[in-house]
Amino acid sequence: MKYIEYNREERNICTHLFRVLHIENDNYKVLRTLLGKYSDFKNFEIFTEVALLRDAYYYKKNQDMNVLTFLDKVVKNIMKQEEKSNCRFYSELNSELNNPLKTHPKQIRQKASALNLSLNEDEKIVYGALQGMFNAKPDMAIFLDDIILVYEAKLSLDFDKEQIRRTNNIVNIWAEILYNDLGYNKKPKFKVFKLGLEKYKPDISWEKIIEILSDNLPAHDKSLHSIKMAVQACC
Repeated sequence: MKYIEYNREERNICTHLFRVLHIENDNYKVLRTLLGKYSDFKNFEIFTEVALLRDAYYYKKNQDMNVLTFLDKVVKNIMKQEEKSNCRFYSELNSELNNPLKTHPKQIRQKASALNLSLNEDEKIVYGALQGMFNAKPDMAIFLDDIILVYEAKLSLDFDKEQIRRTNNIVNIWAEILYNDLGYNKKPKFKVFKLGLEKYKPDISWEKIIEILSDNLPAHDKSLHSIKMAVQACC
């Protein structure tokens, strides 16, 4: 297929990477080789396009669980991350803003402006960050026995510092308040990696991934071929 030769979509090659990391040959050799010093694990789970905050919010809302308490915890963590103290918790906002039937958490700042419900400067920053977290979906997350490894992937572009900072903040909240949902008994460690082309100085390069896959998969493997073609199209 000709399109494979010039497909430059990050999600496409992340999907291929997701597939090859699940290959069981030699006790998940591809995955363990990619993980390097983190390769000594017993259990793992891998997710792509991880909208954990969004999904947890809908789950708790649909199960009639305490959404106010959950979002208060999220807001408290964001206040710490943004170093803001003059901010109301979610439960303290006007009922038009903290009622899930009226306003989605990612729309609080916009809705407050539309209804002339004032937010102070700290609240605008905190609830703006909350909006960004609900909109963001880290490209891939690998949950190991005692650590969360998250990968922000770029293919044709360099990395955005603000996106990496937001991803770190998002994963910090996963580890702080959602660790039980992720199968941990206590708050796990976490690390965010940049995955991209060598020329952008990532933590892990697509070229290195091609090298790993070439050593472990047959040359005709479709995922290996697709990732190779995508990288060539962007070099």
